[in-house]
Amino acid sequence: MAKLFLVFGTEGAGKTTLLKGIRSAKAVSIGTEMHNAYSRRFGVKDRDAVKNKELTTYDEMVGIRNAILKKLAGSPGTIALDTHASLKAGDGYIAGLSIRDFDALRGKVKAIIYVDADSEQILNRRKKDKSRKRERDSREELDTYRGINLMFTTLYSLYLQVPIYMIRNNDKGIAAARKRVEEIIRGAK
Repeated sequence: MAKLFLVFGTEGAGKTTLLKGIRSAKAVSIGTEMHNAYSRRFGVKDRDAVKNKELTTYDEMVGIRNAILKKLAGSPGTIALDTHASLKAGDGYIAGLSIRDFDALRGKVKAIIYVDADSEQILNRRKKDKSRKRERDSREELDTYRGINLMFTTLYSLYLQVPIYMIRNNDKGIAAARKRVEEIIRGAK
């Protein structure tokens, strides 16, 4: 049975980049896994199109994600799940995890790791990342999104009964952030 770590953070905080360098867990991007499932099922070529609500109903999307989480939760080893606490959907937000997802994750998640950076750094990273179609938020919108992500993260922590660890991933600080993630994963019981 897997030993799971949920890794949240606003798009552009550096979750994926941070996890690429860790050795104590297998890094799995739920966004990539969702894209793979949507590619097989709907022919989606663009990873960021997975957020498009017109492809599936919310229940179908939850079902696809839940199947992925169940498979990962039943896998051996230590896994860092790179995912979102919430997703921006137009001018609203939807939860990154559902009640059904908690059933798959309960008892297997050891901690939540929340990756964050200064808003200006996140906005600059988003602008520079030509491989993704990132939101074009103002600083105020991004700060609201970061706050909403922290609220969802707190809810998930309460429901899963696991601690939250905050990791600052400011520019030129990725080595220290990776070291801290490694310490958290190795120290979890």
